[in-house]
Amino acid sequence: MKILIPGGAGYVGSVLTRHLWRQGHDVTVLDLLLFGGASLDELRGQPRFQFIQGDVRNAELLRQVVPGHEAICLLAAIVGEPACNRDEAGAHSTNYDGALQVLRAAQDAKVQRLVFASTCSNYGIADSTLLATEQSPLQPLSAYSRSKVAAELALLTAASAEFCPTVLRLSTAFGASWRMRFDLLVNDFTLAAFRDRKISIYGGNFWRPFVHTQDIAEAIEHVLNVPRDVVCGEVFNIGADQNNLQKSQLGELVRDFVPGTELEFTGGTVDPRSYRVDFSKSAQQLGFTAKRNVLDGIREIHQGLIEGRWPNPADPNYYN
Repeated sequence: MKILIPGGAGYVGSVLTRHLWRQGHDVTVLDLLLFGGASLDELRGQPRFQFIQGDVRNAELLRQVVPGHEAICLLAAIVGEPACNRDEAGAHSTNYDGALQVLRAAQDAKVQRLVFASTCSNYGIADSTLLATEQSPLQPLSAYSRSKVAAELALLTAASAEFCPTVLRLSTAFGASWRMRFDLLVNDFTLAAFRDRKISIYGGNFWRPFVHTQDIAEAIEHVLNVPRDVVCGEVFNIGADQNNLQKSQLGELVRDFVPGTELEFTGGTVDPRSYRVDFSKSAQQLGFTAKRNVLDGIREIHQGLIEGRWPNPADPNYYN
């Protein structure tokens, strides 16, 4: 299969790019390289791989790039609340207008499938006694999640006999990547324990679901491989029940793995999101369950820090 990945140089994208390429697919990455292109260096010049630097909002570029691809995995976005809050108009333009440009180019080129990376942040604040399903009300609390909700609606509305869009609401990602991020909770807490032996936890009772970068890559490939009628116009939460954790529970897991780590709790928080998520639809209808647990990620990140995989974890390129 020939697959286009807008955003394929990013945190999740660079993992997905390698996964699909190693599975024998022809992969084209379209990326603006806001954080540089080192994440793709080892793939440049390889057969079945092509890189194009560009912006998903560039309709003319998309008209040139999209034809000939059988599927698009749309990851290109300004990701996360802090990054989007710094420039809400720019974030909306990339995350929503860019998605519309990709949608139009895909329809014009008669691309068969499009997988859209959305977020469980769309659930906002949910009753912690209940699990948020794909049918639960969406309560986007930030510019980031509002842009994702709007893009979801546009893509799902476009589903037809000729065009098969699928939305994946991803849990908060963790794990190693060729374009690393240390501003995500599991990675952040593990770095804090390794470097400072102290983790500051704001809103420790708030819930988050988590999913490993490799599980995200495998989920996207799975969507591309199942019959169209299983996924066309559908939304799936991606993660695992065991990875629904309160921030305090995550802190305790890291503390237990890195002896001598102190947990510092404060009641206030600038991020009020709290939601537990149900993943039964992806297990039953899609046939996919995330395999890796949070402790696997803690172990992986800690080992990478010991080995010096990221010599300067304070590098701004590791933070959105």
